[in-house]
Amino acid sequence: MATSAHPETRVLHVDDDPAFADLAADILERQRASLVVETATSAAEGLEVLADGTVDCVVSDYDMPGQNGIEFLETVREEYPDLPFILFTGKGSEEVAGEAISAGVTDYLQKDGGTDQYALLANRVVNAVGRARAERTRRRQLEAIEAAQEGIAILDADGHFTYVNETYAALYGYEPGELVGEHWELVYPDDEVGFAREEVVPTARDEGRWHGRTTGLRADGTTFPEDHVLSATEAGELVCTVRDVSGREEREQELTRYRRLTEAMGDPVYVLDADGYYTYVNDALVETFGYEREELLGEHASLIIPDPAFERGSDLIRELLADEDRQSVTWELENVTAEGEEVVVENHLALLPSADGEFRGTVGVVRDITEHRDRERDLRRYERMVNAMQEAACIYDEEGRFVVVNEYLADFYETTREALRGRKSDLIPAVREESDGDPYAELLAGEREQFRGRVTSEFLGRGTETLSYRLVPLTVEGETEGVVGVAREVTESRERERRLERQNERLEELASVVSHDLRNPLNVAQGRAKLARDGSDSVHLDAVVHALDRMEALVDDLLTLAREDGAVEGTEPVDLRRAVEGCWRTVDTARATLITDTGRVVRADSIRLQQLLENLFRNAVEHGGDGVTVRVGDLPDGFYVADDGPGVPLEARERVFQSGYSTREDGTGLGLAIVREVALAHGWTVTVTESADGGARFEVTGVEVA
Repeated sequence: MATSAHPETRVLHVDDDPAFADLAADILERQRASLVVETATSAAEGLEVLADGTVDCVVSDYDMPGQNGIEFLETVREEYPDLPFILFTGKGSEEVAGEAISAGVTDYLQKDGGTDQYALLANRVVNAVGRARAERTRRRQLEAIEAAQEGIAILDADGHFTYVNETYAALYGYEPGELVGEHWELVYPDDEVGFAREEVVPTARDEGRWHGRTTGLRADGTTFPEDHVLSATEAGELVCTVRDVSGREEREQELTRYRRLTEAMGDPVYVLDADGYYTYVNDALVETFGYEREELLGEHASLIIPDPAFERGSDLIRELLADEDRQSVTWELENVTAEGEEVVVENHLALLPSADGEFRGTVGVVRDITEHRDRERDLRRYERMVNAMQEAACIYDEEGRFVVVNEYLADFYETTREALRGRKSDLIPAVREESDGDPYAELLAGEREQFRGRVTSEFLGRGTETLSYRLVPLTVEGETEGVVGVAREVTESRERERRLERQNERLEELASVVSHDLRNPLNVAQGRAKLARDGSDSVHLDAVVHALDRMEALVDDLLTLAREDGAVEGTEPVDLRRAVEGCWRTVDTARATLITDTGRVVRADSIRLQQLLENLFRNAVEHGGDGVTVRVGDLPDGFYVADDGPGVPLEARERVFQSGYSTREDGTGLGLAIVREVALAHGWTVTVTESADGGARFEVTGVEVA
């Protein structure tokens, strides 16, 4: 079995005797587990095997019909010049051996009658394949060395060149053949030889590597600075890698000048080489992007610039290179900090001066415009928001002329925003005319923080309109530059308010009539009916008393609804437990049971909260029966009133709060409507659901806890 230490070796054995070929294959595979042998009985068949698969070595007989072993070898060499080929033949002579060597045979082995020859053949195959593989590896390495941009040479143990690539020889002004066999001292000036002999070479041999700056000596006697790496091999050789850095020194001098200038700048500055690698960054760039200087130098610009933006930058550089009259470009892009945050920057990019027409890289100055772009985005959002408003919004100058107007205001005047700019407002003169003093001048002088009100006046193209307005000073960096105005057309709203006021007045008059003129005769009728019933057994009198009691309940609930006067204007801390227990005592609860699970203090109008609780208790007793249990407990933002009665059907839960809705023939249908009105007046929400016992559970939320 082949292993990583002994990889599989595929062998083609060609012999015109099939029995011998098979025998030899079996013995070879037993001799070496890594050998896999395939047989052929002629040169033609062997060529087919070579064409169809991978073969590492050919073993061939000499005396075969058609093509003999030498002719087969010559054919193989034409197509596979480096393939190991071993001639394994029973015909041994100096003439055959000479022909085989001339044809390029790898090895020659004569058959004999024993089995030891197969062990020898197996060794010859393994060795030949090993040498071929090593040669291929060395050839690839040499090809890579020849293609390298660095100068590469190999020295033997005595310091003589055994190999140099074209780049190495050219650096020193020689041809490769002129250096092979020469000592390394040939390419060093006299004053550097001692340093190289005493410091460089011993360090490389002792530590395995030396890297530093040395001076190279060309064939014409000139010198140049070189970046020099010397590495020792296990065989005692030294591998030299050299690069001419004279251009780099010039660039370093330039960068020193850049550094002095750019370190004094507040904006981030960088220099990239022709391949996009950082060769310089200033302190401002380091601080902006959160990297250490050493982390950036030598790194590719894509470390900070995402791929799409980098591609865009590359396109811009190509455009600059194609346009001789254009040396710089400014563009916006997103960079990424060391923490992964995106920074929007404006990048001013310029080409470095070229050397002999060759592109050398770019220099860039970066400005962080994240806040600037965010402000612009916010400004556009504000503009869209103001133009979407369903009320007029504008900015006036000191003379009361429109400076900025929104779409609603332009529609009000049935014109465009552009046409309104610079035109005097109709609102400002009307405000001044109806006000004491000059509120507009007071706003401009900073004597007022705002001025608001309602005005009815003539507006150009609109006739008489009523507007509700609010004016505030427009202050920029401590200076008042005008007034911000917001106005709403309330002509129809004002009419509705007046109608509502008249309706409320009539409703109050009706409530007074019901409360006094109707309640008195109703009370008389109730009293007379009860007296008459006490002296008579007539069932008709029971019905009359019941009807009069229901009328009284209706009158009470109607008066409560009629006098619900809108939102609660003032609240006070109310002990919820005390309010619950007080309301329970005022309601006819018969044998019902109250459980109070609250110690909370809420902010409410205590009178209206009492109305809400009494109606919820009355509702629970009326629908749950005399033995119902009522529980009051806390919610995260309110409280609940639950019972163990029959509950409210799911389909009826939206209708129970409507005026007049009742499931009892003697119910008024107004109790839960009152509950809803009290909740709305406080800004609360009341809903009904199922209690833990299957009864009704009324939840009041949005309650402020004191």
